[in-house]
Amino acid sequence: MPLNRQSTTPLYIQLYQQMRDDYDATQANHQLWSIRKMAQNLGVSKTTVEQAYNQLLAEGYVYTVPGSGYFYRDRTHWPAAKQALETVPQPTKPRAFTYDFRYGVTQLLSPSWNAWKRAVRLALRQTEQQPTAVYPDAQGLPALRENLVRFLKTTRGVRCTADQIVITSGAKAGLSILLSILPRGTVGIENPGYRGLSELAASYGQTAVPIRVTEDGLDLTQVRARNPQIIYTTPGHQFPLGVVLPIEKRLALLQWAGTQHLIIEDDYDSEYRYSAHPLPALQSLATANQVAYLGTFSRGIDPTLRMGYLVLPPQLVATYHQRYQYRAEMVAGLLQQAMANYFEDGAYYRHLSRNRAANRQKYRVLCHQLAQTKQIRPIATGAGVHLVVQIPGIAQAKLLEALERQQVRIYPLNSNWRDMPTADYYLLGFAGLTLSELTTGVKRLIQVCEQLVG
Repeated sequence: MPLNRQSTTPLYIQLYQQMRDDYDATQANHQLWSIRKMAQNLGVSKTTVEQAYNQLLAEGYVYTVPGSGYFYRDRTHWPAAKQALETVPQPTKPRAFTYDFRYGVTQLLSPSWNAWKRAVRLALRQTEQQPTAVYPDAQGLPALRENLVRFLKTTRGVRCTADQIVITSGAKAGLSILLSILPRGTVGIENPGYRGLSELAASYGQTAVPIRVTEDGLDLTQVRARNPQIIYTTPGHQFPLGVVLPIEKRLALLQWAGTQHLIIEDDYDSEYRYSAHPLPALQSLATANQVAYLGTFSRGIDPTLRMGYLVLPPQLVATYHQRYQYRAEMVAGLLQQAMANYFEDGAYYRHLSRNRAANRQKYRVLCHQLAQTKQIRPIATGAGVHLVVQIPGIAQAKLLEALERQQVRIYPLNSNWRDMPTADYYLLGFAGLTLSELTTGVKRLIQVCEQLVG
């Protein structure tokens, strides 16, 4: 049964289809080749064969006998109707926009990526020379965690040991770890804030409680009144409004937390502050057990990297090992080793410096352009990789439709803001655009707004 390696159909699906379609009545209860033998005969991996067999098993075409292998079922026991996998409707791809102000992404920088490629090549050689060295435990590669200890202390003032750090497949995965090992209770979530957090909390038996965000950050009056067991906050650059929690409110929040509450600090884009040095992390002011710290490499390198880290308070380390580590979703050891190499070469520090300079220029250009019109009111915070703007006097649907005709896309804040006061707040992510794209995109945005108002 030849497989077409040039086809876009995965090999395991091709094998599944052929084994299903080539069956005849004489093969009832006939034993299939072992996974190893089938893989050898076809020249494919055992994983490919195993996936095909499991698909046949799941759909009832074959059965297993422990210790003996896989067997075809009698045709009378086959499913009444067969649906070929290739007939499953394909999802509609979202429309691409030339000037997409998508938030949470950054533009890749070629000089930095040359250094990244060197780090990856070195990781490949290290893997070849000592394969087991880059096979991490669930907590993460020790070399990467040691580098993070130094990086976080230098750049964010975070105090921790490598034993407190867990490498995760993104910040959300770190949050999931925390929610799964903490006792069930209430979680205070910023409003406006990250969408989907209420649902994520509920999936772990936690109850989300919205906490209002004011012009100077989290409303501590509501925190005290609602008194949640856990607070999730973005104090360095609140998402999405961008406000910074001032020092006096940070100290007051820590005082409220005491020893009975946990603060989850998401420091998602702390690297990007343009008018001053980044503020130290809230964790740097806390006692040892008050703050769990979340970070990500997505804003520093590439959102598709899907690698972040969690700094556990000391009292949760043992709980993590007992309840989570052996079912954690590990990041590939090769990728972790490449990141460790990137750190040790000093390349990550240089990359952040270049990225910060590039994004500072984009931020200033964006603010300068918006200052030329009265139709758009920016909430300028001097930090981050996005800007919140208010565009009053234009219906949201009408605005988005007009912008679409100009190949411009901006993002309403409705889904991030419970009980939003008006429907005219939008997110403009600027870091993923080139300077030329940004300039043209903002120009078109301004023109559309002025035409619709005029």
